[in-house]
Amino acid sequence: MAFNSVAEIFDSIDETRLRLDQTLSGIDDRQQNFRPTPEAWTIAEIAEHLSIIEHQLVQLTTMMLRKAEAAGMLRAAEAGETPEHFSIDRFVEQSKGEKYIAPENVRPRGELPLAESLARLRNSRASLRELRPRLEQIDGASLQYPHPAFGPLNLYQWLAFVGAHEDRHLRQIQKLMQSTQYEKSSASDAAESLSARLDIEN
Repeated sequence: MAFNSVAEIFDSIDETRLRLDQTLSGIDDRQQNFRPTPEAWTIAEIAEHLSIIEHQLVQLTTMMLRKAEAAGMLRAAEAGETPEHFSIDRFVEQSKGEKYIAPENVRPRGELPLAESLARLRNSRASLRELRPRLEQIDGASLQYPHPAFGPLNLYQWLAFVGAHEDRHLRQIQKLMQSTQYEKSSASDAAESLSARLDIEN
């Protein structure tokens, strides 16, 4: 997907966030902690990882903004427009079929319930939105910071990356939820709930 403005990037990452929220709505404790294989992350752990990544992105964006503002790297074009079309499709395509090992500092510890990770995601997104007016005033294409897998990304690409990364893990969550083991886990939970209600009624 190609972007022409900061506004388009925010529209895109917010659309992905909406789909994530809808997918995770109503997830119970057993479902969020379901682990299909010993090495796989649970839904709660995936959400925790996403919350860590976005928090770090807010910090990176803030740092790059300060650097741009201190250097007077203001955009001459109309506010809100990127100086040229840009896309991260190449990196998204490159990531398909690849299994990346997350660095230790962004790996989930498995200690946060899903609700807490979602709250952290809401807070980090609010912080990101607060930076939007400043993002629309600087030349983000001239600022780069290396991504561990993709190499140097400019500020706009980093902002778009948060949505692409979230979409990748959303598809992982959806695949997990479609597994037979997950369905059995949900059915077992429903059966236990029904049994508990019957015990109370009797």
